[in-house]
Amino acid sequence: MSVLVPTKSSDQGFSISNIISRFRSKRGSTSKRQQNAPGEAQVIYQDTRPPLIPSPLPLVLPEHQYTLPSLGWTTITFPQPSQSPSSSSPLCLHPLQIAYENLFEASQSFFALPSTEKNKWKHKLGSEEGWSSIPGEKEFITLRTLEYCPGILRARAKTYWDLMGAYLEDSLGRIASSLSIPPEELQRFVGPCATFPATESDKTATMLRLFRYESWEPKVVAEPHADLGLLSVVVGNVPGLEVWDGHGWFDIEREVDRAQRRGASLLVGRQLERLSNARYAAGGHQVVSYGDPNSLPTGQLLSHGGKQHEKRYRFSIVFVLRAHEPVIIDSDKLETGITGKWEEEMKGVTAGKFYETIRGQHFNINIGIRERELQRRNIARKKEGKTM
Repeated sequence: MSVLVPTKSSDQGFSISNIISRFRSKRGSTSKRQQNAPGEAQVIYQDTRPPLIPSPLPLVLPEHQYTLPSLGWTTITFPQPSQSPSSSSPLCLHPLQIAYENLFEASQSFFALPSTEKNKWKHKLGSEEGWSSIPGEKEFITLRTLEYCPGILRARAKTYWDLMGAYLEDSLGRIASSLSIPPEELQRFVGPCATFPATESDKTATMLRLFRYESWEPKVVAEPHADLGLLSVVVGNVPGLEVWDGHGWFDIEREVDRAQRRGASLLVGRQLERLSNARYAAGGHQVVSYGDPNSLPTGQLLSHGGKQHEKRYRFSIVFVLRAHEPVIIDSDKLETGITGKWEEEMKGVTAGKFYETIRGQHFNINIGIRERELQRRNIARKKEGKTM
């Protein structure tokens, strides 16, 4: 699929600070967003609910805290690496940064394998697990257990999963506090999802997905969408992720590069949007190839037609935390003065059933182009039927 890259908010001089300033100018009265598809203009209307209680997220700069509830995304910023007085000592990086850099190295080795080798880990029918390839766009592998994980990835995937799981469980507790909800009421949706399951019988709803996107020309390589779970974290080896800022697409990863920082992007999913009674918006995002050789690192030299070509890719790591399926939802325990009254109560519904309902309302961007278009049409027809 080849879609031209649209105009971005950052092309018009926007930055994270500009976006924050724009929203802070409206803080005299909290605003609530009508739910829109990513890429559509958001409708803002008056919301009389009290403001969120300050509950800073770890590794998020003070000036970046506000965009998560308002827009559904923010930037995780790793501390600048420090060096001990001894010049021979290595730089001290944050453990999560070490973990993702090690996992990038392993994923690049995996994707460089012949297709016959990768096909040993092919996508399991009826499951998200395994390796898939969409020619012209991307290939990726979805990990759910150590049991169905290539040996080249196993140790580093587990280290990253366990560290990121702990980070997001902590963050979810702080999000609960901002809503005046006891932290454990949201953290109970994490449960065993915070650690990488060993076997099929231990599998949870959460997943770790590694991508290799093709980057030959400027194009959209992952269509606009919002994740369906609680929280997601995306980190790329080159810029490509863009987020919806309410007016246009904002190139969040290039903004981090411009600030000469290292970081990842934290996104709110549709489960958390609903469990927070829309106080935290689901973060719309897309992935693009900028096609600018000057913005990409040197790739592998590949022989093609007797000539040497520099093949360029974007590698990314996506950790998607989903609510543990057996947990029972009781909206009464999630209702506070800050969340306000739920228009549609949820009681006695499992998180698994809740997820299936959400999934049925959105098409899957990580399937073949024809299947994707069929899903999109079927969902559109269902929506039209409800409004008639």
